[in-house]
Amino acid sequence: MSPKLGLAALALLALGAALVPGGAQSSAAAAPVSFRMVEWDILPLTATKTRPGKVTFVVRNAGRLEHEFVVMKTSSPAGSLAAAGATKAPEQGVLGEIEEIPAGTTKRLTLALPAGHFSLICNLPRHYGQGQFVDFYVRP
Repeated sequence: MSPKLGLAALALLALGAALVPGGAQSSAAAAPVSFRMVEWDILPLTATKTRPGKVTFVVRNAGRLEHEFVVMKTSSPAGSLAAAGATKAPEQGVLGEIEEIPAGTTKRLTLALPAGHFSLICNLPRHYGQGQFVDFYVRP
């Protein structure tokens, strides 16, 4: 298991234990999930959401370069969206994005997500190819 996938899986486990007794979750409010972007990674800081509904991505750019945060519904692992050496990944299945996140800033994006697999990537030229992506899951 890759370190990125391991972090995401650990976050999912933590969510199941920490949200609400009995595993139930209110769908009324957007569930916040936090990520830290650095060169060349997207690191989950909080547990990820396990149920469909509104999710607010709280994204802090802790790197030195500007980044972007693209949310795509995909069936493929985030690391296999583009061929080796590609400058950018194809953006099929994009549900939303934060286009510019200057170094040292935090931005938010709220989306209504169905159950499934999502790829979270920075798709600025060469960023994805350097490993700036992570898998994200919403479970029914």
